[in-house]
Amino acid sequence: MIQVGSILGAYQIVAELKSGGMANLYLGERQGPAGFSRHVAIKAVKGHLSSHADFVRMFLDEGRIAARIHHPNVVRIEELGQEQGLYYLVMEYVHGASMSEVLASLARKERRFTPEAAVAIVAAAAAGLHAAHETVDERGEPLHVIHRDVSPQNILMGALGEVKIIDFGIAKARDRLHVTDASGGLKGKLRYMAPEQLMRGEIDRRADIYALGVVLWEMLTMRRLFEGKSDAEVIRRIQQGQYPPPGAFADCPHELDAVVMDALARDPADRPATAREFRQRLRNAVPGAASIEAGDLSALLWGTVGEQLDQRASALPPGTAKTRDSIDLEQQPEDMIARLTAPVGRAFEDASTVPSTFVPPRIGHEMQPTPEYYFPEATPPPPVAALDRASQPGSADHFAPPYQQPPMSHPPAAPQPQQPSNASSLMLVALVGLLAGAALVLGALLVFG
Repeated sequence: MIQVGSILGAYQIVAELKSGGMANLYLGERQGPAGFSRHVAIKAVKGHLSSHADFVRMFLDEGRIAARIHHPNVVRIEELGQEQGLYYLVMEYVHGASMSEVLASLARKERRFTPEAAVAIVAAAAAGLHAAHETVDERGEPLHVIHRDVSPQNILMGALGEVKIIDFGIAKARDRLHVTDASGGLKGKLRYMAPEQLMRGEIDRRADIYALGVVLWEMLTMRRLFEGKSDAEVIRRIQQGQYPPPGAFADCPHELDAVVMDALARDPADRPATAREFRQRLRNAVPGAASIEAGDLSALLWGTVGEQLDQRASALPPGTAKTRDSIDLEQQPEDMIARLTAPVGRAFEDASTVPSTFVPPRIGHEMQPTPEYYFPEATPPPPVAALDRASQPGSADHFAPPYQQPPMSHPPAAPQPQQPSNASSLMLVALVGLLAGAALVLGALLVFG
């Protein structure tokens, strides 16, 4: 059993960071000559699972695949080790918070990302995904890596403004040691699965692009795109592929709406072909995103979840993790909150007008029905959970902004006067001809009669 202070390979265990159902995450330290010291994150399989061949092969696959991905927007894997029957994975240590935590904090503050901030973050994640998709083996042959679990929980924002994709535990790739048979369960989080992934059909990198599109939709609107009373209802809504663009619920450029909806296309052929293309289209749609730098995102993170980051740092040995006081922020967190986020809705003009008894509605059933020109059969997407509904059912930390009638992409055409049909025109001409002929005959009779 791993304990704080014990030695694992070349690393001393400094602290336990997180305990999961199948593996634990530790903070490790490697020391060298001349005072050299470096902290790492160590993911270790729980002892009782080390004898499960299938799980061990899946864990080894994660290490083998992720270790080949080299990109600043992907958490770096440094070593895959084994000691006394215990398997562990050594990764770079990033002090930060997941996107799901950031969204939860924004929901409590009744704020949402601006399009510029959301695109800056998702574009960085897309760059990391593209690097993963392009990974090759030692012979230069493509490994066809697919993450399969892109979600807010697996996008990490670092204290210095880094954006990183994490957790390739269920990634699909050529030459995996572990292969799920046809009777195996679905891999990934249900609400972020592409339709073809739900149907257990053939998937490629475009399934990850779809999932990243769902994440972006939720970052822009602070709502869950897919929600239901049961998994079957969620699956039905995903398969229908009928939902409004983010601009239906938040101020969003039409160009960005188009890119997001293409990423969410039901048919993979209608989505961007690569994560690089998706990233470029996002940046073209929102040019202002390119001006947002790591320092801006760092200040935004500290302004959003800074208290949690400081609490985690205080539980670690001094100097291990950054605190707000130890970082020379280029921008003030309060300024970045004002610049890179916006109010979720217009129910209250500012925080001072929010009644002290205000409790955000759970799901937002009071919203008006969504116009038929968006989707006729499904109901409007409910607000995003401030906490993960899978672990916190019925949480009161939901914020449902008032539903606003979204503008139509094109104004309705002015009514045009009715034009007679061809048949009506012919009958009218014939009638006029008969009347003219009758008038001539009558005139002749009067003259010569």
